[in-house]
Amino acid sequence: MTDATAKPLSDHGKEAIEDTAALDVRDIVLRLQTQIANPVTRARIRVEQEVPEARRGPGWDRHWRELEAYLELPGEWPMAQDLD
Repeated sequence: MTDATAKPLSDHGKEAIEDTAALDVRDIVLRLQTQIANPVTRARIRVEQEVPEARRGPGWDRHWRELEAYLELPGEWPMAQDLD
């Protein structure tokens, strides 16, 4: 079965695909250059580069979300002062 509306890409179509690829690359570069304020998020990104998904347990995402939330919550942690 063939698509009756399928047409070969014109030069304009090829340029559009190349522009999209360039935007994708620019998006990746921008994300790499953007500083992530939460150090737990930075650590998660680094750890996930090393640990394949197959080795991550069922609580992986929840664990990282909870750690990230601890730093995002405003307020003081009174027990942290006692550790010094």
